Amino acid sequence: MKNLFKSIGLLLLSISLLACTGTVSSVDSKGEGAGHVYVISEVIAKRLMMAAMKSEFNPQDIKELSSPKLGYGSKVQWGVDQDTIELTALLAQGTDSAGETVQGYVFSAEHSGTAPAAGSPTIDRLLAHIVKDAETLGSTAKFTKLID
Repeated sequence: MKNLFKSIGLLLLSISLLACTGTVSSVDSKGEGAGHVYVISEVIAKRLMMAAMKSEFNPQDIKELSSPKLGYGSKVQWGVDQDTIELTALLAQGTDSAGETVQGYVFSAEHSGTAPAAGSPTIDRLLAHIVKDAETLGSTAKFTKLID
């Protein structure tokens, strides 16, 4: 009986940890930058992501993500709980206002861990920050598809 309660407790903990993830993206049908491809270079995309990350995290805590991901990650603490935050740029194709096919980037922010109360608002702020900067610096195009 003791092992049964222990097993049920571990199962509930596992389920609750899996439920504590979230992603927001600039290609979502709603929210920040809805359906936009930002016609900017990889260098500019990285600079914009770093600026957004620095607005939320201590620069020493920001780590560049491993290839093939293009982006940065850090952690957010809420009490004893912690969420891992990643901000990435994904190469994408879009259609500009003249109907021409263009390449650029879309942005995605993701959190996972045991502190969704801290992680979820953080990724929302990161995406809002980067979309604002990307719209200021580059032209936008209507999202068509991601490029592998």
